[in-house]
Amino acid sequence: MTGEPLPAFRDDLELTLAECWRLLQEGATSRHSAFHVPTVATLDEHGQPELRTMVLRAAEPERRLLRFHTDRRSAKIAQVARRPSGAIHIYDKPSGIQLRLAASLSIEMDGDEVEAAWAASRSFSRICYRVTEAPGAEVEHPDAVAFDHGAADEGRGQFCILLARIHRIEWLHLAHAGHRRAVFELNDEDAAVAEWTGRWLVP
Repeated sequence: MTGEPLPAFRDDLELTLAECWRLLQEGATSRHSAFHVPTVATLDEHGQPELRTMVLRAAEPERRLLRFHTDRRSAKIAQVARRPSGAIHIYDKPSGIQLRLAASLSIEMDGDEVEAAWAASRSFSRICYRVTEAPGAEVEHPDAVAFDHGAADEGRGQFCILLARIHRIEWLHLAHAGHRRAVFELNDEDAAVAEWTGRWLVP
């Protein structure tokens, strides 16, 4: 709206980076946020990108991690094992903010983090992991999709998490007062504490 003060992060790289992570953290907890359902890209066996919408479950700035839940039978599991490079895209139309993230992907099937994620998942979400065939398998009719309703583990055997360790963040803010664009890259990907270098870009 005309006359509204512009957010301070528009002209401050440090504040912009903090805002990127704030939006991601908000997206992990609010289903009303556009950042709740990013588009995640992996590479198939031919090196071609495959895109899908995934629910963001957690965002941890200190670890540079985003967490997603998935079925261990899905095609993306083999794709990540073969080529762990990934990209994530989010656009929030009301705010005019777009994020493009580059990440190293990994799959975790067991361990404390996976068990905690499963324990926190809702019964409705767990039904997805009781499907008897792998996601993407061909069926004669939508009603032919079968579920193992008697699964003692409620589908836990098919559940795993996809971790995206972010190493590049590109931010774009579209606004009538003037567009802004910046990129943030890690100084050292192996450092215990993430240190980012930001630069302004032409929108």
